Amino acid sequence: MQVSRREREHEHERGGADGGIVIIGAGPVGTVAAMYLAPRFGPVTVLERRQDPRVGGARRGRSITVMLSARGWRVLRELGLEAAVRTICLPIHGRCAHLPDGTSHTTPYSRDRQPIWSVERDRLNRLLLDAAEATDGVRIRFGTRVREVDPDGPAVLLEDGAGRRRLACRRVLGCDGAHSAARAALVARGARATVRRLDLAHQEICAPGGWLDPSTMHYWPTGDALFAAFPLPSGEFAGSLFMRHDGPSPSYATVDGGRNLLEVFTDHFPGPAAAVPDIAEQLATKDAATITTVSCDRWIHGDSLALLGDACHAMPPFMGHGMNCGFEDVRTLVERLDSTGDWASALVAYEKSRIEDAEAISYLSFQHYHTMANPPQDERAHAATRLRGRLYDLYPDRFAPRYEQCAFTEESYASVLRADRRLDGLVDDLLGRYGAELVSASDSRLHTAVSAAGTENLGDN
Repeated sequence: MQVSRREREHEHERGGADGGIVIIGAGPVGTVAAMYLAPRFGPVTVLERRQDPRVGGARRGRSITVMLSARGWRVLRELGLEAAVRTICLPIHGRCAHLPDGTSHTTPYSRDRQPIWSVERDRLNRLLLDAAEATDGVRIRFGTRVREVDPDGPAVLLEDGAGRRRLACRRVLGCDGAHSAARAALVARGARATVRRLDLAHQEICAPGGWLDPSTMHYWPTGDALFAAFPLPSGEFAGSLFMRHDGPSPSYATVDGGRNLLEVFTDHFPGPAAAVPDIAEQLATKDAATITTVSCDRWIHGDSLALLGDACHAMPPFMGHGMNCGFEDVRTLVERLDSTGDWASALVAYEKSRIEDAEAISYLSFQHYHTMANPPQDERAHAATRLRGRLYDLYPDRFAPRYEQCAFTEESYASVLRADRRLDGLVDDLLGRYGAELVSASDSRLHTAVSAAGTENLGDN
């Protein structure tokens, strides 16, 4: 729905607002939302508490890289930014597990060798900020903290260099992350939100190039800790050390209690320890960041407020879908607005369509870490993994790896999770009936076994 300039001006005047639509947060989700909405609905003011990163440098405490997959690329394509973003990305075709026994194996991200794309967070932020500011009707105000949101006004209480004041507006979109002021306004009106710190912390480690395949993400699982290295366009790697925040060694709590962090790292990850020449200095000087997750049972208030991205579904980073999911939030909201022309009904449809998906990808993200950090240890677990692979090959139109479905399709995350659970049930059933020998059986024998297990397991994904 394209709204005429006269209609935009009329609605702006009727709202008595100098803020138009207010978006809280100038991260990737907030800037993308501004670029979608300003051409449709008129003035958009983006409020960002931090200073402009193009002037003051990159944010600290965030991962160096983010991943772009099909959902994110669709949004960038619709905004005319795909070509520009491709120039700062690096394709990654799979992940390589370096196991404690000295062996390694690579798993392609997709069966047809499609890559996901790694992009440095700071470079992408800068590109999106430039593009948003070049969009007619978008204004970004840095160094402006939102203290409170009034959905009934609607208005925001902001604080900047000139002090505090109330900014009236027509609508508020909360793209302000895990500690969202917009979400707090919904909680004050009865919404239930859970903000949880995972018992995992991580440190960013810069690693040199030349010792690993630059087209692959690499990780070293130990069960109790994990080190991952993501290729960068520069040829270097962005590493992340994950350990428990509390509990027995290896954990950051035991390091705080006196055990040398370099010793812990070298014991668990001798290969990376030898490859990173300044690993001792990095471990000693870089802060360990916690991982916060968010879930919320209400994302909207009337026709005046909506949450998007981490404000309503901050998730573990292990699937690389936080930003992609946030981009899909924006596109879904805009699609509902375009189809209905009415904010109230569009917001209801948006919330209904996204909450289940957000819960599903959050769950899948945590499970993905558990799968990577804990390689199969017993015969049945190995058999289940291999049998899954056989079923992917025998029924390519019915079954697909969950990572592939999330990254290379726009299938709803909830549907992906349901399909994956059906496949889990089928694998358990087959192993219970026939044992691990079925893994090495002929294709015809496996077809027969699957048919005997029941055709309900072959339902659509």
